Amino acid sequence: MPAEIREPLTVVFTLQGGVIYERKLHDLPDQVLAADIATGLAGATQPHGPIRTISVARQHLSTMRRMARELHESGFRGGFADLTPARVVEHWLGCHYYAERIIRVNLRAFAASGGELHQGIRAHLDGRRINLRTPSQPNQPYSDAEWQRLKAACDAIVRADRRAQAQVLEAVERGKDPVLHGPSADNLAWLVARAGPAPSKQLIAALQLPSCPSRHREALQGQFRDLHRALFPDRVTAFTYNILFAMKSGIVPDGIDKLTLGDLHRTGEHTALLSYVKGRNGTESLNLPRDAIRLLDDWLQRSTMLRDRATAFADQLWVYLQPGIIRSRVASIPRAQHLRHEWPLKAGLLDDQGERFQLHGGRIRATYQHRRDRSTWTGRTTIDPNHTPQVEGDHYLSHHTPAQMDAIEGVIEQAQADLLRKAEPPVVMASEDAARFAEEFPGLVKAAGLDLGAVNALLAGEQDVFVAACASPLKSPHAPAGTPCPARPWVCLLCPLAAFAPRHLPNLLRLKDFFARQATQMTTPQFMAVFGPYAARLNEDVLPRFGTAAITAADTAAALPLHLEETPL
Repeated sequence: MPAEIREPLTVVFTLQGGVIYERKLHDLPDQVLAADIATGLAGATQPHGPIRTISVARQHLSTMRRMARELHESGFRGGFADLTPARVVEHWLGCHYYAERIIRVNLRAFAASGGELHQGIRAHLDGRRINLRTPSQPNQPYSDAEWQRLKAACDAIVRADRRAQAQVLEAVERGKDPVLHGPSADNLAWLVARAGPAPSKQLIAALQLPSCPSRHREALQGQFRDLHRALFPDRVTAFTYNILFAMKSGIVPDGIDKLTLGDLHRTGEHTALLSYVKGRNGTESLNLPRDAIRLLDDWLQRSTMLRDRATAFADQLWVYLQPGIIRSRVASIPRAQHLRHEWPLKAGLLDDQGERFQLHGGRIRATYQHRRDRSTWTGRTTIDPNHTPQVEGDHYLSHHTPAQMDAIEGVIEQAQADLLRKAEPPVVMASEDAARFAEEFPGLVKAAGLDLGAVNALLAGEQDVFVAACASPLKSPHAPAGTPCPARPWVCLLCPLAAFAPRHLPNLLRLKDFFARQATQMTTPQFMAVFGPYAARLNEDVLPRFGTAAITAADTAAALPLHLEETPL
């Protein structure tokens, strides 16, 4: 069973990897509600629910225990069947998004296990959540100074640990059996190396001392504890190596914690492939950097003595010993919340603001990636250190002839003129009076060099093209001066020489239909690149300037039979 309930009321979880975790609930004030919570927790355990690891189980237990205490303090008595929608919603309004999510999971699991819930609560479970999820912020990398201080602190702990181990190993070489030669420091080291790891009480009994006062016994216990820490890595040492490996590899913290010896595949003398599990993506692989491989080799050498005697934990990478007087325990996951807070304090680490250093696995990974992205940048801004950036830019990167410079400036001027031209409003004629036209559009008259005769010809339709009247067909911005304009009909919509009159409305509407057909035959990016600016000018600037009656009349006139080339596919 993934989870079971025992008496006195206790939930026993069987989690991934066969890990057993149990937590009591019989200390809650309302045992009826506590029993229903236990049923929900058991039903929400893998493979039926999201409780798969110890950390997730702790979160669910903590949230549900808090809910039980708060409901009891508010005067509620009974189990889940006695809860009303109003009370549940009131509780949700007082908690955050993740607490509401956990409560919903456990209520659903309770109902799926055959428990009774109010119909209104079931409706809420099927609906949307009350609390919105707060957007998470990406982990900020440590500064260079903080990173260097963290690395220096780890290196100092590792050097001190290896130095202590070397000293004790030298003592082991000098030592003899303390039963025959007395309990000297070297002989005690000899005993721990052969009988350990073992509880201090057992080692003291192995000395076969005729009488051992309590003061002498306490001194021996302290010696044995120090010898154990020197010969076998303790939790602090394993955690320090864990931090250094994260700094050198950039692997996610949970992937590092669960590594085994089988995950490390040697591909050469100085190369290795590491397989690890990333919670969101599953199994991933990484070609380890050279310094990360050296660190792992150093750790494997450091933990060899303990690994040879760790039995069930021999294949775990981060194996360590917690020595004790009555019982010594071997474990394999050194990372813990309290150690993350205590380790920087013992190491004397401070951040750039002089406050306590916040040790966070996600920030270590973010810093590794940030530094890796910057590793190829040399900091130099010039190819030749004897040159200034201006000299290299002028003589090596952008050396142009005068003709090329004139061409570049001409392209820039043309682009700027196009932008100004497209920003000008269209010329829409409301009357056929030449004097009024010259007064309303002086810019067009001046740019095209129109005189009275030319304005009259423009108004009379003698210079009409397909969708507009052209003020000067031989001065087109799209062709050399003196040659007819070769532009397509819709280009007139953005031409500064075009003028639109009511007589052009039928063709403008036919052009609008043409744009609509093209939009159905082309992708949106293609249509916007080819016809987008012209369609926007037609729909937003030109047609709205005519009256509704004129557009309706022109629409009737525009309903002409389509030519073969205009027929949609």
